[in-house]
Amino acid sequence: MDQRETRDRVLVGVDGSEDGLRATRYGVGRAKRLDLDLWLVHALDDGVVAGGWGVIYDPGVLEQSGQVAVQQAVDLAVERGLPRQRVHTSVLVGHPAVVLEELSHQAETMILGRRSATGLERMFVGSTSTSLAATAGCPLVVISSASTPEPTGSQRRVSVAIGTGRTEKALRWGCQEAVSRQSVLDVIHVIPPQASTALALVSPPSQAELVWEGRVKEELERRVKPLRQEFPDLAIETHPIVGSPIDQLIAQTQISDLLILSVRSRPITGIALGGPVRGVLAHAASPVALIR
Repeated sequence: MDQRETRDRVLVGVDGSEDGLRATRYGVGRAKRLDLDLWLVHALDDGVVAGGWGVIYDPGVLEQSGQVAVQQAVDLAVERGLPRQRVHTSVLVGHPAVVLEELSHQAETMILGRRSATGLERMFVGSTSTSLAATAGCPLVVISSASTPEPTGSQRRVSVAIGTGRTEKALRWGCQEAVSRQSVLDVIHVIPPQASTALALVSPPSQAELVWEGRVKEELERRVKPLRQEFPDLAIETHPIVGSPIDQLIAQTQISDLLILSVRSRPITGIALGGPVRGVLAHAASPVALIR
């Protein structure tokens, strides 16, 4: 199988849950919109198969359960209009994060469902998602059946939140996504209020905030200038926002069809997601794409 054939797939992790099915529906929509195939994968945790808790499980029973979960997703994909020959399936043994990371290098995009959580559970949201954010070989989209039960697209807006690091890949991916959706691309930068407060030490508070917003606006426009030339028919807006990063990014998911975040692995730990990104994932009202 050649490289092009494997890269032209949307990889979806399925586990039989409603969140896995929501990820499947999103994956079908992307596959149809971009004329890609769909790849449905279920990973059997080898720790469970080996009886890591002192209980011996029958691998055959677990594999049968995985096949049922995959078939359920296949039926949903076909029901939503994707030809059966464009739907591929795999049931593999291994830790889900490890299996999906390896397969992600053969995919155009990976889609995972995010289980809804409340209270302290939100602190540990998406262990598989957070692991893959640091290692995935393709963009990762995380979606929840609870917060995004319906098809996306009604907002006609794709948002990219950029920081001070290298964000060219996230911006370009956002442009391509907005073009395919015939949507506006909204490029935002959020900084805590204390940053503009520091400027207020040398300027009146009202003027300090205006000065800060002006500077950030100029920087955002500088970054998107090459993209305006490359995508002349795409409407690109830039917005500097003062406020709590978590609160402002969550608010952005309420007016966007997709929020794109640029993430990076941290030295030694390899963890890509800090507190703000984890907080956004836990409360997002739209799908969130994580781009390394």
